Amino acid sequence: MLDHTRLNDLRSREFGKSLRGYATGEVDDFIENLLFEAGQLVDTVGTLTQELREIQAEKEEIKRREEQLAATLVAAQSTAEEWKAIARKEGEQIVRAAHLKSEEILQHAQQEALEQLRQARDKSRMEEESQARLRRETALTVARLKGELSVLREAMDRWEQGALEMTGNPDAKEKEILP
Repeated sequence: MLDHTRLNDLRSREFGKSLRGYATGEVDDFIENLLFEAGQLVDTVGTLTQELREIQAEKEEIKRREEQLAATLVAAQSTAEEWKAIARKEGEQIVRAAHLKSEEILQHAQQEALEQLRQARDKSRMEEESQARLRRETALTVARLKGELSVLREAMDRWEQGALEMTGNPDAKEKEILP
């Protein structure tokens, strides 16, 4: 995997010199530019990975809250049933009042739980969309880099072919071409 340690190893890599080789300064500049861009990509991937971890942690927290809300709803329903039983013992008048009150509380609790559940689902959906966006951006960045590498490879192949054609020597790609 490419990381800053590997990039530093690549920066410190030295190649042997020959009488007929590439222009050292140009090659060094080109390699340094590639390493700089690769370093930026390593940083970007690290940042996106951290953001993804944070989003996943938030998603887990929302899931935990959703479970708590479901438990609260069950507890509210259980409490309402207990209130009904107590109200029956106190008389028909008290039963009616307690029943109305428990239904009101239950309905309010359900509405509140449903609203919180809706909000949690909305936030989860937005976070999933954010994750999808991050994945798309990462895929686009990787595709762009692959395209740039392909262009560089084609340029190197054309340069080698030109070197062969200029010298008429099949070994020219391994030796420097004199001007």
